[in-house]
Amino acid sequence: MFHTMQEARQFAEKQHVRWIDLKFSDFAGTWRHVTLPADRRSWELLESSGVGFDASSVGLMPLEKADMVVKAVWHTGFIDPFFPEKTMSFICEARDIATDEPSPLDPRACAVRAMEYARKSGICDEALFAPEYEFYVFDHMTQFSEGLGNGYQLTPLYDLESSDENRPGPHGGYHAAPPVDRILEYRNAVCRVLVDLGVPVHYHHHEVGGAGQSEIEVRLTPLVRAADHAMLVKYVCRQVARQQGVSVTFMPKPLYRHPGSGMHCHQTLHKNGQNLFYDAEGYAGLSVTALQYVAGILDNGSALLALTNPSVNSYKRLVPGYEAPTKAFFSPGNRSAAVRIPTYAKSATEQRIEFRTPDATCNPYFLVAGQLMAGLEGIRSGKDPKALGLGPVEENIFSWPPERLATLRSLPTQLDQALGALEGNHAFLTAGGVFSEHFIQSWVKTKRKDEERLIGNPHPLEVEMYYGF
Repeated sequence: MFHTMQEARQFAEKQHVRWIDLKFSDFAGTWRHVTLPADRRSWELLESSGVGFDASSVGLMPLEKADMVVKAVWHTGFIDPFFPEKTMSFICEARDIATDEPSPLDPRACAVRAMEYARKSGICDEALFAPEYEFYVFDHMTQFSEGLGNGYQLTPLYDLESSDENRPGPHGGYHAAPPVDRILEYRNAVCRVLVDLGVPVHYHHHEVGGAGQSEIEVRLTPLVRAADHAMLVKYVCRQVARQQGVSVTFMPKPLYRHPGSGMHCHQTLHKNGQNLFYDAEGYAGLSVTALQYVAGILDNGSALLALTNPSVNSYKRLVPGYEAPTKAFFSPGNRSAAVRIPTYAKSATEQRIEFRTPDATCNPYFLVAGQLMAGLEGIRSGKDPKALGLGPVEENIFSWPPERLATLRSLPTQLDQALGALEGNHAFLTAGGVFSEHFIQSWVKTKRKDEERLIGNPHPLEVEMYYGF
């Protein structure tokens, strides 16, 4: 880890680094990059003004204020294992040329502001997050758009084998062992790189989806770094897939009748080295602070989903009957709950909550910042989840009759509903200037364009269903 440009430069010179690569998140949450030669002029430029770019092209500024610079965050530096020549990469933030202030829409800067706000509030001095990364690995994906038609074909790895003896069912892949687990070598290769890059991998395994679903879990990490790691995980997964000639997707619902892929977020707050969520005498080992935080997440849940589940495809995963939450309640161990309390985490070291709604179409920086702000609002307001009708519920709600199920608060079932909720309820995000009104307007406008594009585009299944009418 580097503290200054001088430390990074000295390391680069000792390692005979040839290139400097600057990576930064666009508005949606995809990495962009620019590459410089590792010479004296580049290092001096990085230390002084930064590297100029058109921020309007990546959604971070309007066209009339497009000129910005990216500036490296020195402690994020790493030798990038995927470049053909030795390259040192840094994660960056987009900043104003004149004032050096971050772009109001810069994702990483937003996460930094959220953590600063939490510290200034006196509630905590650290927020720890650990997203779970679920994804599918296919042999290949074929997408076509020819003439007046379009479609796609996903080919699982087992489709290439002559025998069906090791073919799991749509929901038969959970913790499957080889030879059923055909993607073990892929996950091992990914996790080797992640560990080398400092990502604290906890474990990996085949997930429920029999067509090649995997999961990588990481350990709790400070908020901003956890979002950095989320960007790294997706980057490494895609690069290793390219090396091995396979296709990987974090899409929430790529397959009908197969489980969707989420990005469940484990989280807790610390102060003075103490876990604020732990109380041995509290319900499920939770402190009053933890219950208030949970209430903040769930009470603001409909609006929060506009950040944590910001795609049309997100809501094809959030349907009843799967391990994906559709109701706003919490519960110990219950995987149909929006917030689950892991019952195997029974110590002050391990106690945490798990928000199970998010998926990987989110921007990781807005993901962690949004959840923290929602939880802090619950603590500041002294919210009680039980009084608000948000649980706990210790039963399988999918076995309930409709009239009883209706007593639970529903989460959005479409992106439009989540965006409407965000427009009507975002004071918890704009507190302390962490998010801005400009951000809310820009995010809603951007995501509504995604919706409009899909609403006006016939789906291949519609052709199958209605072409003969």
